[in-house]
Amino acid sequence: MLTRLEIDGFKTFENLAIDFLPFTVVLGSNAAGKSNLFDAIRLLSLLATRDVAEAVKDMRGEPLELFRLTPSGRSTQIRIAAEVLVDPLVRDPWGSEVKITHTRLRYEVTLERRQTKPGIERIQVARECVTPIMRKDDRWAKAVNPTKDFRSTYLKYTRLKPWLTTDETDEGLAFSIHQDGKQGRNRPASAAEATVLYSVTNAEFPHLFALREEMRHWRLLQLDPALLRRPVPATASDMLDADGSNLAAVLTQLKAETASAEKPDGVLSDIAAELNHLIPGIAHLDARLHEASREYRIELTMRDGLPFTSRVISDGTLRILALLTLLHDPRHRGLICFEEPENGVHPGRIKQLVQQLRDIVTDPAEYDAEDNSPPLSQLLLNSHSPVVLSALVDANLRPVDGAVLFADTAVVTDPARKEQRRKTRLRPVHSRPQASLFGDAANPQGIVSDLEVRKVLDTVAAEG
Repeated sequence: MLTRLEIDGFKTFENLAIDFLPFTVVLGSNAAGKSNLFDAIRLLSLLATRDVAEAVKDMRGEPLELFRLTPSGRSTQIRIAAEVLVDPLVRDPWGSEVKITHTRLRYEVTLERRQTKPGIERIQVARECVTPIMRKDDRWAKAVNPTKDFRSTYLKYTRLKPWLTTDETDEGLAFSIHQDGKQGRNRPASAAEATVLYSVTNAEFPHLFALREEMRHWRLLQLDPALLRRPVPATASDMLDADGSNLAAVLTQLKAETASAEKPDGVLSDIAAELNHLIPGIAHLDARLHEASREYRIELTMRDGLPFTSRVISDGTLRILALLTLLHDPRHRGLICFEEPENGVHPGRIKQLVQQLRDIVTDPAEYDAEDNSPPLSQLLLNSHSPVVLSALVDANLRPVDGAVLFADTAVVTDPARKEQRRKTRLRPVHSRPQASLFGDAANPQGIVSDLEVRKVLDTVAAEG
């Protein structure tokens, strides 16, 4: 679970620091930087599983465009820090389970543009560290008001020293992996083409591996309705792809794994019921392998008994179906970033959609160990719709069971450089229960005023 993010030098971000709850929604107009926030999270996830060249190649835009551009030129470094809550039990690729004794970690990484040869520039890792967050310093844990079961299950604090540091040695900078059940090791940091985290592929260093696994499961859904609509080859993966192109295969697998005598369609019946609440008229959902073509296909049956394949289902219905599928997959864990969930949903049902999504994520304040809760689950949504905002705040304009962040751009005046530059700003709508997390002192960029919230809400009628 991602609990805090700090970004400097990446795209439109300059010295940004923001906290997240398990359910967080970012609201703002187009070009405010909402998608850039998702990109920063995705970059962290890719750096945990790929070398730097492959990670930046898979981002939106050219690699050089990831570095912040100002009137005085382009930045040479990207600095990102993430504070996370990792699962206390981690499995390595061979099925071995390792218990984690400290679950609150802070990860910092700096990418730097370096000229390796005349006219040739590469992006390399300049600094990387992983340090423990101590109980006394854990503002997030205090703010979410966790139950006793959540504290005992997930909040563990035993480590005093870092797991990974970047140190100055006689030979130059070196990445130092410190002892964590095994003897530590050092690696040169002069021309690192990948993060140390990327190299930790088993539980030899359990806490670093747990962090890598957490970041590996951060998902940015960029669902493509055209791909969602197509039949899926029998060889497709049964874990949902970012574009949703293998949705039919995932649904077929979920049906097979969760079916029982009482529920022959397994979890598909639950997905259909939730989909019907949002898009009335849906009676049944099915997915199966079509033997003649060896393709997986989706079929929705309406109340009048008429079946429809994915080829004719609306874009909005398919998007919501894909999101509900991922959230109901018992194998799902970690953070999902999802853009504009309101697309294709009637404005009158957006409040219900928001409530359904909020109910699916892990809530530390309601966690009960006896419920056999699934792994930690978190949702980060972005939207430009005032209708979504109206579903997120109460009559006192305070967020309901989650965090609401306003994204906009601000002008920074720099007398030393004699320039003005624009940056993305993320400000929280004040939430009394989480005042220690979203108070003025914790957020120097400021708190969204009631007047600003009301101004956006007053446009709901115009949008509808």
